[in-house]
Order: sequence, then C-alpha cells, then structure tokens
Amino acid sequence: MSNAPNPPPADPTTAIQAGVNAGSGPAPTPQNNYAWIWFFVFIVVASVGVTGFMIWFNLSIQLKPDQLETAWELWKENGPKNYNMVYTKRINDDRKVFAYGVKVRNGQVVEVKQDKEFLEKTKEHNPLIYHSMDSLLRDAARFLEMDARPEAKKVYVTAIFDDKNGAMLRYVRRVMGGTERVELHIELKAVE
Repeated sequence: MSNAPNPPPADPTTAIQAGVNAGSGPAPTPQNNYAWIWFFVFIVVASVGVTGFMIWFNLSIQLKPDQLETAWELWKENGPKNYNMVYTKRINDDRKVFAYGVKVRNGQVVEVKQDKEFLEKTKEHNPLIYHSMDSLLRDAARFLEMDARPEAKKVYVTAIFDDKNGAMLRYVRRVMGGTERVELHIELKAVE
C-alpha cells in the first residue's frame, strides 16, 4: 500500500466528476449578487412612502375653520335646547383628568359639577357660562383664530363632530415642540 496521493485524472470530465481541479483553464469567477442593494433601495423607498403618507394623513385630519363653522351651524339648527352633557378635560401631560357634568335647560347652563362638586356662581364670576356646548365650540373657534396668526406656534388640532346635530364629541389641541395640550371627550344626551 502506498501513501502517495492519487494523481489527477487526465480527462477534465472525470476530474470534474471526482471534484478535482484538472489544472486546465482558470477557475470560474463568482457572479456578483446585487440583491442586497435592491433590498436597501426598497427599504429607503418604503420609508419615504410611509413618511409621506403619514404627513398627508395627519394634515388631512386637522380641524379646518370651515369644518368647525359647519358643525356650529348644524348645532344652532339641530342642537337640543335641553341636554345633559358629560365631558372630560385633560390638560398637558398631567395624569389628572377633570370630569364635568353639565345640565342645560332652555339653552342656559343651570348646573355644573366638576369632579362631583358643584360650581357656584358668585357676584364677580359665573363659571357656569364656560361649560355649554356653545362655549366649547366658541373656544375651539377662538383657538383656531389665534393659531392662524403668522406669529403663532404650529399646532395640531383635531375634532370629531356629531353628524346629526353638530355637537363636538372629541377635541385635541397640541402646540408643537412643547407639552401644551388639551384633550376633551364629550358625551351629550338630549332631555325632553
């Protein structure tokens, strides 16, 4: 038995089948694989597309003055004169949420509870006037006017209104670049 290695076969076909380089010709060059480049091109294009969609979507849900005006007109025409309203108000990033219960009769606020305590009017101040649906709509309109000024900071404002009577159901106003934020959730029930 000899320890000498087997010499390579003379026939290149036999050499390829045996897995031995026959020594004839250069080794094949590996093909370049550009799949990784296309993967990253896809990631960049998809990121730009999703970012563009999110910007468009956020701008489309912003409250516009004509939307508020339409809702307010609908409220004036179809809003009940007698209603009970419960709403919550969260200010800034505070964990505390203020809860209000409001009774309106014949278009006038007759009772307001803030966190289960009645708000009382005094000779100098009547806090009841700030808690009707008309007042909430008026406040939203005032903020839209203030936010439209050239020197005003950029804001993000959205609102949802009832399709039948124009009542505000949800309102969010956030000043960009800071913590100033107001969020209202409103439930309104007409009373006969």
